[in-house]
Amino acid sequence: MLTLSTEEKQFLSRLEDRLERVEQRYQESVTDFLEPRLQIVAEEFLRSRKFLRYLFCGGYEEAERKRLVLFPEYTEPSCMSAGICLFRFQGRLDFVSVTHRDFLGAVMGLGLRREKFGDLLVHETGFDLFVQQEIADYLLQNELRVKHVPMTVTELSFDEFQPPVQNIKELHIMVASMRLDTVLANGLGLSRTKAMELIQSGKVKVNHSEIEKNDYICQQGDIISCRGKGRLRIGQLSGETRKGKLKLCILKYL
Repeated sequence: MLTLSTEEKQFLSRLEDRLERVEQRYQESVTDFLEPRLQIVAEEFLRSRKFLRYLFCGGYEEAERKRLVLFPEYTEPSCMSAGICLFRFQGRLDFVSVTHRDFLGAVMGLGLRREKFGDLLVHETGFDLFVQQEIADYLLQNELRVKHVPMTVTELSFDEFQPPVQNIKELHIMVASMRLDTVLANGLGLSRTKAMELIQSGKVKVNHSEIEKNDYICQQGDIISCRGKGRLRIGQLSGETRKGKLKLCILKYL
């Protein structure tokens, strides 16, 4: 069983309402884009309810952020129902230093909440962005600027999209606890002291939010990024050793 935060419990309450509407009205229901942790929370809940007619869709197979689609009986589940569009933003960025954070900030600066769009993938002249179909017209009608550089936007078909190649190593480690400093140290091969220094200096994020507490408790599905060191995704907990250590699978992005 997962340990749920207040926000996650509220999310499950809304998801339960969606599920009831799907079963009573025989209509599909689609959530906003969910971060990996919420996908795990949702999947555990749906399986506990023995509801298996669902898909997580993010525009491409390896997507990090995905929409959850619930299907009524007698329908064929398909990600065509997810309502996702793909846009490419390009601009003359040759003499401007820009990062993923700059692009993300520019999109949110249009007044869009983070859950309304999915993965943002940076390329040489700009970025590709997966968005909810409901906000597609809004993006096309509002000029986007990144560090004062105007960006042109075009809609792409999914056939035109080339997903990034990711080199991932699966690690099986044993940790004394799910504290952030412990998981970070073991996942990146650092000393516990070094991991604590990185956390306290504001260089570590969990699910894209900066965390400065060494004793922050990580959860299955969390994505941990450490500036200059690398990125991890917490996989499955597979039990304990005889000495009480946790057996943990971690995906390390190389």
